[in-house]
Amino acid sequence: MWTKTLIQFILEIDSYFKNDQGENLKYEVNTIMPEYLTAIDVGTTGCRTMVFDLNGRVIATAYQEYNSYYPKPTWVEQNAEDWWKAACYTTKKCIYSMKGTVNVKAIKAVSVTNQRESVVPLDSKGRELRSAIIWQDRRSQPECEQIADDIGKRKVFSITGLTIDPYFSASKILWIKHHEPKVFKSTDKFLLVHDYIIHKLTDEYVTDYSNASRTLMFDIKTFKWSEELCNYIGVDESQLPTLCPSGTIVGQVTVAAAKATGLRAGTEVVSGGGDQQCAALGLGVVQPGRVKATTGTGTFVLAPIDKPIFDPEMRLLLSAHVCPNKWVLEASIFTTGAVYRWCRDNFCELEKNKAKQSRKQYKKRGILSAYQLMDKSAATSPPGANGLLVLPHFAGAGAPYWNPLAKGVILGLSLGHTKADVLRAVMESCSFEVRKNLDVMRSLDIRVSELRVAGGGAKSKLWNTIQSDICKVSVINSVVEEATALGAAMLAGIGCGIFKSIDEAVTRMVHMRRVIKPNSAVVSKYDMIYSAYNKLYDVLRASRIYERLDRT
Repeated sequence: MWTKTLIQFILEIDSYFKNDQGENLKYEVNTIMPEYLTAIDVGTTGCRTMVFDLNGRVIATAYQEYNSYYPKPTWVEQNAEDWWKAACYTTKKCIYSMKGTVNVKAIKAVSVTNQRESVVPLDSKGRELRSAIIWQDRRSQPECEQIADDIGKRKVFSITGLTIDPYFSASKILWIKHHEPKVFKSTDKFLLVHDYIIHKLTDEYVTDYSNASRTLMFDIKTFKWSEELCNYIGVDESQLPTLCPSGTIVGQVTVAAAKATGLRAGTEVVSGGGDQQCAALGLGVVQPGRVKATTGTGTFVLAPIDKPIFDPEMRLLLSAHVCPNKWVLEASIFTTGAVYRWCRDNFCELEKNKAKQSRKQYKKRGILSAYQLMDKSAATSPPGANGLLVLPHFAGAGAPYWNPLAKGVILGLSLGHTKADVLRAVMESCSFEVRKNLDVMRSLDIRVSELRVAGGGAKSKLWNTIQSDICKVSVINSVVEEATALGAAMLAGIGCGIFKSIDEAVTRMVHMRRVIKPNSAVVSKYDMIYSAYNKLYDVLRASRIYERLDRT
């Protein structure tokens, strides 16, 4: 037995070097019997399960997409059962891929992170009464107007730290109450995505503070459900999951869930958190000065704070962090990566075809994605994109404007402009939006000394360089691109006692790599463009152009 254990230990040590991806990092080995942590990341387009060692190295990963449904143009729904099926599939796939090298008993805990604000009603037997209404759904605008008229934007903001918007869960529940009264009356529990997966794993009904703080029913100062807002919506506290801090053991994997996922029955299940707060933890954004920007469909900019700060102009939102006794100021920019994808799908057929040829020609090395080829093209355009300005508000504007009627704009086109100019201008516009929100943070006395980035946009060195020059701050990449899953795994480690504190988890599992510093020669040029960029939006808003377009 000891011989077998020693051989396994030697193989584990050897794998640290053989599987290294070229990063010059130091990893510690503290135990003969390695331990692992699992994160289930249920996002908007699919579910990713990842297994990490205690030094933050990815041991296994699997991803499965699921469908969104659009009953009407502004309605977005998903089947909650699809989340669970994807979680089971990806977890089983990870465990199968580790077969022969990692015993499932070595997985000490599992945690869940998720797309936020999405809500699904369940009956008393835990069955879905209707499809989940997703955070992107805009059907509850009339309900938002009702909340604003009856309670007031300022009062709701003072309780929840959130603006009144269809984005958040409460207005979706109120819509169900108004339009599907039978479903509303039959609902035993209203759950968020995190809560639903936790329930499927453990049979418990719990949520963490970070997710609850995105419902518009949570008191951001007391970390309790707001009696006033719950009563207004018509939801009893018993219909909501039990509140707990992130990183809390909330149950164990049941026998049924073990069979479905491949996890060991009895494995500790730890409360996770919202995807953006988990990403902040996974990037080590837990102390003043560090700010994170995660760019996928949109960009979410978070700064950690030690006490609640309410933006008097309600431009930035206040939510609970996954770290104990901490909050985050957050800017939600709705469409950034989505605009770059729009460019790919509408103007970059050449790049897509070249990427297909690259995949056929090379199986492993030398493969170039369409986005990489687009980046190469954009790099040929100079800073300022030869005078082009883009407003990336292709699905309304989030922070700091909160204008659902805002539209996308490309200004300054002439016959001499090229596709490269448009691509660069899109990257610059998204970076201008980040800077605008960083400026708001600075106006609230939030120190911004570095910007830590993750998500698909962070893979682009050009985009990171542009962001650094425009925002006038160092941009730093993480070794692990999936910072959201890493943050959830860290919470799993804290919950099961492997790590004694957030700081210990960050020291062990978070590793940063490339640092891009602003180029002083380019910064001054971008300062002038930024001034024009801000005036463009202000002119369109003041002239009520957006309202006129909305009526056409």
